[in-house]
Formats: sequence, C-alpha cells, structure tokens
Amino acid sequence: MECRRRWRWFSSACFLILVEFALRETMAVRHRHVGQFTAVGTTHSLLELSAISFIDDVEVGSYNKVHQQIIIKVPWTSKALGVNYITQRRNLLVDHEKHFLWMMHYFAKNDTNHDRNHTGQLLADCEMDNDIKVNSHVHIIWDGEEIYRIDEEVGHWEYLKPEFKKYQHILESPFWTDLRKLYMNQYCVDLMRKIVWYSILRDNVPPEVTVSRRVNREGSIILSCTATGFYPRSILLRWEKDGKLGVWGKETSTGTLPNADSTFYLRVTLELPPEDSGMGYTCVVEHIELKTPAVYPVPEKPTREKPWVLTLGIMLAVILLLSCAGIFTARKKRKRGSTGQLKRSFTSTTSPTPPPL
Repeated sequence: MECRRRWRWFSSACFLILVEFALRETMAVRHRHVGQFTAVGTTHSLLELSAISFIDDVEVGSYNKVHQQIIIKVPWTSKALGVNYITQRRNLLVDHEKHFLWMMHYFAKNDTNHDRNHTGQLLADCEMDNDIKVNSHVHIIWDGEEIYRIDEEVGHWEYLKPEFKKYQHILESPFWTDLRKLYMNQYCVDLMRKIVWYSILRDNVPPEVTVSRRVNREGSIILSCTATGFYPRSILLRWEKDGKLGVWGKETSTGTLPNADSTFYLRVTLELPPEDSGMGYTCVVEHIELKTPAVYPVPEKPTREKPWVLTLGIMLAVILLLSCAGIFTARKKRKRGSTGQLKRSFTSTTSPTPPPL
C-alpha cells in the first residue's frame, strides 16, 4: 500500500514537471495581442462602437454597440476565458460607451456643425515573451489621423497634432493614467495570457494534406496544396520541382485561417505558364507534428479516353435509357387495362337495376 502511494506521488510529480517544462517552452515564444476600438458619433451622441481583438494575427473576438454582446470567433477561447470573464469584459465594454462619448464631445466641440459625424479610434497592442510583457502601445486616431500615441515603456504621450495638445493635462492626469494601465493589463495582457496558457494544454494535431491540379480557361495548369485540421498554427507549405526550390509560376495563399474546431487551415496555389506540363512538382509540408518534412506529389495529368470508348459508352447509356422507358410504358398500359376490367366488373355486379317506368 505504501509503495502504491509513493508511486502515485512520483507519477504526479513527473507529470507536473513535464507540464511545467512544456509551458515554459511554449511561453518562450513571443505572442502579440492587438485591440481596435472604433467609435462613430457627434458631439452629443454615440452612434456606433465596435471592438475587434487579434492574437498572433488571428481574430479571436468582436463587440458592437447594437447587440452589446461579445462574439467569440475561435470557439475554444470561450473555455479558455470562462463565462464569468467574458461577462465582465462585456460589461466593461458597455461601460466604455460613455468614455467614447466623452471623447466625441471634447474632440468635436469646436466643430460648428454639431450634427457632423466623426470617427474616433483607439488602437492598443501588447507583446509577451516568456510570460512577461515586453511591449505595450496605445494610439488615438481622430477622423483618420493619428493625434496621440504612447509607448508604455517610455511612459509619455506624444502629441502629433498641435491643435490637440490642449488636452494634454487630461491624458496625463492620474485618473486617466491609472485607467489606461488597468485596461491595458485587463484587455491586452491578461486576456492574451489566458488564451495562450490554455492553448498550450491542447494536443498537437498533424495536418491533413491534399494536392490537386486543374486547367483554367486560359489553358494554364493550377496546382493546389491544402493543409487542414492542424494545430498549432505554425506551418510551412512550399512547392518543389524535381526536388528543387524555385519560382515556377504565380503563387497565392489563403493565409493560415482558423477552423470551427479551433484547428487551422491553409491553401497555397501555383499557376504555371501554359508551356509548363506540370510534371515533377511536389508540395512539401513542415509542421511540429511531422518529424520530417512531408512530400506530397502532384497527381499526374489524367489521360483522355479514346473517342470510340466514349462513343460506345454514350450508345450503351441511350440503349439502357430506352429499354427502361419501354418497360415502364408497358407496365403502365398493363396496369391501366387491369384497372378498367376491374371497374367494369364492379359496375355490373353492384349497380342496382333502375325501376321500370
């Protein structure tokens, strides 16, 4: 019994050590979170407020004033954040409406037309390395022009438009300084940390790869290489011809996109010039779950069927169709004749004889 307890303790300790090691390895990768707030309104009303959040260039959530709800774009992030956390963030966003209305009022109060619409934007970004915040910036944009920005490592606002310098005392006041730092930690750092730590505990999944070829209307060969269902996000797809790298034609890419199940998707295509036969091409895929680069050859050009084979196939199809039509017509006539005979018999046996006049 004592040995069993010791074994359980030893197994648990080993597991925790392995998890801690994996967390440190993954957290050592830099991650970046960008939040964008956009407000549209006049000096006396806020017509629209929206927010979008990106982590490592992937949109994870959005918010708009109309529905006053946070829309999660990557499903598993709901589990990472939890219902209470999402509800708190939603309530904060609703509360922010008065802050953006204040911005509209002050920045647009010199406008003689008080019903004119203005657009105010706040861009915030932070970067984390080994679970430590290393960069953090805030940008304020008014009607498409940046008017303020701050590097939080430096700690001082830059005023990019002289006419807005008169609000310097407001931005640098203790109240707005503390509020900015609080929101940057809550919105930018904490949210990113929760999502990144949760993603570390997910199992890595190798990509499912398909390679195809087709000919477009102009006669050029289009090669496609699709990788889907993989995790984590980092992946590399490249084209090789006869085992060599090169620029063989016009390459396009969808970019790495999230799937509904929180895995990722990527497609790259290669348009070859008309004189290229498309032979000897391969799609090479590199992913953390693939021990070595995987090579997927492009299917060979399909051979066309001989004319007499195609003609014979069409004739057989026509004969089969006519035969089926003939059988169907014959059965229908037979059934109609049987029904008429039965009807006459039924009438002769059941119809009453009319009384004599």
